[in-house]
Amino acid sequence: MKTNTRFILLTCLLLCFCACGRKPYPQSLIVADSLANVQPDSAIALLNTMKDSMRAESESTQMYYQLLCIKANDKAYIRHTSDSLILTVLHYYIKKDDKQHLPEAYYYAGRVYRDLEDAPQALDYFEKALETLSKNKKHKLKIYIYSQIGTLFLYQGLYNEALEIFKKRYAYNIDLKDSVGMVYTLRDIAGTYCNINQEDSSIYYYQAAYDLGKELKRPDLTNMVQSQIASLYMQSGKYDLAKSALQDALTSIKYSNKSGIYSIAAKLYHKTGMTDSAIYYYKALLDFGTIYAKENAHRSLAEITMKENNCQLAIQHIQAYLQCVDSIQKITYTESLHRMHSLYNYQLREKENNRLKSENQKKADYLKYGLIGFAVVTAFFFSYYQYNKRKKQELKYQLQKAEQIKVENYKKSQLFIKENNVRIQELEKKLNDMNSTNEILRKEIQDQKELLCQETRRAEIEQSKQEKAQKALSDSGIYQLLKKRLLDPQGRIFITTEEWIVLRNTLKGIYPNFFEKLSDIYTFNEFQLHVCILIKGGFSPSEIAKLTEHPKETITSTRRRLYTRIFQEKGKPEDWDNFITSL
Repeated sequence: MKTNTRFILLTCLLLCFCACGRKPYPQSLIVADSLANVQPDSAIALLNTMKDSMRAESESTQMYYQLLCIKANDKAYIRHTSDSLILTVLHYYIKKDDKQHLPEAYYYAGRVYRDLEDAPQALDYFEKALETLSKNKKHKLKIYIYSQIGTLFLYQGLYNEALEIFKKRYAYNIDLKDSVGMVYTLRDIAGTYCNINQEDSSIYYYQAAYDLGKELKRPDLTNMVQSQIASLYMQSGKYDLAKSALQDALTSIKYSNKSGIYSIAAKLYHKTGMTDSAIYYYKALLDFGTIYAKENAHRSLAEITMKENNCQLAIQHIQAYLQCVDSIQKITYTESLHRMHSLYNYQLREKENNRLKSENQKKADYLKYGLIGFAVVTAFFFSYYQYNKRKKQELKYQLQKAEQIKVENYKKSQLFIKENNVRIQELEKKLNDMNSTNEILRKEIQDQKELLCQETRRAEIEQSKQEKAQKALSDSGIYQLLKKRLLDPQGRIFITTEEWIVLRNTLKGIYPNFFEKLSDIYTFNEFQLHVCILIKGGFSPSEIAKLTEHPKETITSTRRRLYTRIFQEKGKPEDWDNFITSL
């Protein structure tokens, strides 16, 4: 509500101000033009309210309206998907030789073609925008044009050309006293030096940008510069410094900087083994990142998912990566780009023959897709091998844990007590029959007897605990409830979700380690876990069948299969019952 009030007040003030001048267009369009630079979303809203009324206006007013729609969308970072509207506007202003609007029309034509990934055409329009600007007047539009041209050169790897453009832009920033623009330009100059491996120059310009942003009290600018410093540190292998710089950069991000900062964060976390954080930022880049950021994100996510043996998802990312590569190849059509920027006397590279280039490209594509296909197949078989290897390791671990539990439970069993008592009697007999002079042997046998007695006492104590636990379970409310329900054939027999929770919590209280031991040996599904709970609860197979609403044969086969799966040998259903009961 507060935002709407501010928008209405600002609109009224601008209308009142504009009413004092003599403009050939409706005052609402002049307001929309002003809003587009500071509040593009508000400008879009205002322009939408005027859409129907524009049909009755003159051609010049309609063209100005269309230009403002393109401008507002561009300022709001809404991607252009078609050139039909801007070409209509541009051809109108070319025909009219409109000195006021033609430079801006050329500029937004360049922006449209950049979004359409046609770099040569975009560069041509940016250069024409510069040519049509008045040489004697200061235009902020020139800063934007220099920024776009420099960025295009940078993406093509034409670093010396980009550096020259950025330095022109910086001089113009100073001329217009555009401090915020100076921060961005210093950042771009530093980044270009970084690309040509002049680290000292890069650090110098980054520091200058950071100091100016701090002087302006603009944390969004200083954080943006910090992200670039983090990238520089990361390239030098100084990961701790990079992380420190990046923490500040992630606190306040403008949308226009988001793709770059998230790309740096994803790459840093990936390099330092923080895979979950890296995946978060790579996935975010798939929504709003530039084509270059998406290419790197898909490639990195393919690498990560392949390591996780998720071949299907890895293939999806590889396919998306290849689409990005194809798009970038269209953008980096270097032959046309050099022909365009010859207007600025940049050194031209030797051009290849079109026929040979086409043939080489086809060969490269065949080789590329062949290698990718081979890599995918190899990755699939490697993942399958790793999967089988991991499954065998898991089965081996399960068997070891189960056998260990079996041995521990045997040492607490009645059979163990009985066998120990027999051995104690045998040792006592030996002691009685022995010659009293052999004290060493007598002492050894006596020690064996005492050790067996201690083990027997521990087993008896455990047996006593088991009996008390079973008694506590039998006396519990949930056990009594289920036993009573089983005796009533006319009533509801199955266990509700709430009753399962109560039964589980009851068992946890009586047998604290029961569920922990179960989870150590196998990952049970819900039905298997319910069967184990009821076995531990002392219910018979026929009672378990009724309580789980399954045939008795299903309960029998489940118990048999679980024993075979855990101990990797055939066994009876009763063997599984004995194992669960002993936990």
